[in-house]
Amino acid sequence: MRPIVAYIGIFLLCTSLGTVAQSVEITRLHKSLGSRTGHGDFSPDTAYVDTLTALAHAFYGINADSAFLYSKKALEYAGRSGYAKGESESWRMLGNTYELVGDYANMLSSYHRSLAIAEHIGNTRLIARANVNIALFYKQVGEYDQARQLMEKVSELCKKSGDTIQSAYVFSHLSDLAFRQQQYNPALTYARQALQIATLVKNAQDIASYNNDIGKILVAKGAWQEAIDQHYQPSLDYYRLVGDKLGMTATTTLLAQACLLLKDYPRALQYGQQALAGAQAIRRKKEIQESAKVLADIYEAKDDDRHAFQYFKLYKDFSDSVFNDQTRKQIFAMAAQYDYDQKEAQLKAEQAQKDSLHQQALHRDATLITIAVLLIISLIILAFVLLRGRKANRQANQLLLEKNAKIEEQKEAMEHQAVQLLLNNQQKDKLFSIIAHDLRGPLNSLKGLMDFLKEKRLSEQEISTMMTELRRNVDYSSELVSNLLFWASSQLNGIVVTPVVLPLQPAVREILPLYVQQAKDKNVILRDELPPSLAAWADKDMLQVVIRNLLSNAIKFCRSGDSVTISVHPVTGAHALKEEIEICVADTGIGIKADVLEKIRCNESVTSYGTAKEKGTGLGMLLCREFAEANKGLFRIESEWGKGCKCYFTVPAATPVPVPI
Repeated sequence: MRPIVAYIGIFLLCTSLGTVAQSVEITRLHKSLGSRTGHGDFSPDTAYVDTLTALAHAFYGINADSAFLYSKKALEYAGRSGYAKGESESWRMLGNTYELVGDYANMLSSYHRSLAIAEHIGNTRLIARANVNIALFYKQVGEYDQARQLMEKVSELCKKSGDTIQSAYVFSHLSDLAFRQQQYNPALTYARQALQIATLVKNAQDIASYNNDIGKILVAKGAWQEAIDQHYQPSLDYYRLVGDKLGMTATTTLLAQACLLLKDYPRALQYGQQALAGAQAIRRKKEIQESAKVLADIYEAKDDDRHAFQYFKLYKDFSDSVFNDQTRKQIFAMAAQYDYDQKEAQLKAEQAQKDSLHQQALHRDATLITIAVLLIISLIILAFVLLRGRKANRQANQLLLEKNAKIEEQKEAMEHQAVQLLLNNQQKDKLFSIIAHDLRGPLNSLKGLMDFLKEKRLSEQEISTMMTELRRNVDYSSELVSNLLFWASSQLNGIVVTPVVLPLQPAVREILPLYVQQAKDKNVILRDELPPSLAAWADKDMLQVVIRNLLSNAIKFCRSGDSVTISVHPVTGAHALKEEIEICVADTGIGIKADVLEKIRCNESVTSYGTAKEKGTGLGMLLCREFAEANKGLFRIESEWGKGCKCYFTVPAATPVPVPI
């Protein structure tokens, strides 16, 4: 059973795009709060409450304390300003945060409060969201019928409000509930409805997830090959493209199970081993358990008892651990439901008793109304005087709190800016140090050669040898200065992109002659495999800078007899949206070591030497990444030490690109 937190995350206010994206979003939201509180007449409004709720969501999964803090602040200001919609969302966010720390009693209470407010104001979308959270709780504790009833109710609400995106999530959960109850035909219908909506809105991540859901149902129905070809494989292609390790692990496990049922043992074994390695790398107990189980089944089918026993033991060890974790979670969840029901019953009984006592008090005090009126008038006068003083004190305290909060937020923003500035300056200092050193060497060599020529102290053979070495140094310096000028321009003036319809083959063939002699000197073969009809929508100068750097770098790390190929890499899977081109510059050279590759992926400049001792500063790779992203593309590197390197970057297509079937 998947943890409830995986489902609740889907229904949060915004979609998380990873830890880096969350950090950027947190910084943006902090600035937004600062801009709102920076006025002397600041008063928390609905936009301020919504920003606090968004901050709570941004911290969800990163820091439970911060998520709780901002949820409570949002709830406080929403109640103070009478913003009912904000109160409902704040209670729901609090419920999510309580679930994150395992406080299921408060989680359930928060969801019901959110639902009560949403129903009171008649907000259909909020009613749907709160019901989904409660339904997921029932699903977690195995109350499938109750969960399904709530989900079907939410589905009707989504139809009325026109919320198609949430409809897809609801269909996905209805499919999972039917699948758990072995109702495969309804499960398949719901899953395909979810996939249809995700495809319509072009949500690639949801497409991959729903494809896996459909594949599991098809496998249960015996359609193994259809599950592999039409659903599992496109999902795996997408997860590999975006580097989603958990997605790759789950999908390769499903592929291994399907291949096992098809008795395709070599492919099943390959996928099973990939799944186990991925699960162990990310330390996920459930995924290790599942991949070990399928490997044990594969080896058992192959009559390899020794390996079957080995993987079955691993499966059994993790099954016990997963079962204990899940059992403990279910016990806590059921206890929370029981506590909530008990509290609700107790509150109702107490309220009934209070109502009865209140009626008795009204009858008993009816004869004292006249005296009470006089007393009340006196008390009102006294209270008016006291409240005026109290109100003044409260306003002063509130102003002080708001000023302290503003100072704290400004402090956080300044600290963040200081860290970013320090990192940028360190990177630039490192580059300038390398560039100053590397430019000084060739200039000193040239000066020395000119002195020797002037004094006629060198033979023709020595002059020829020194000229060859000097030429290599000057070529390196020329490339370095060219990259430095492009980089300095982008840093000082900002990157200005001027896209045009750019035929790729002519643009590349303008560049190739520049590297023919360099390749010939090292006995490296250059290949151009670009289709003649392909055109991109990109800045010509930037695209040529990227290709020049990738070609130069590839030749630099090739040995005699190696080759460098520039081609178009087909974009497949869930990202094949017919709107972009992926260009690949591949070489068969010495490749890149793992630690160096990690630094490049972290956008660090790395000094390295080619196979003929050619030196590089890493500035070229920084330019490649910056210029590719400036043209609305992505840049990535795949390499293994000793087995060559492949550099990919994408650019928008000038016309739709046919996707291979």
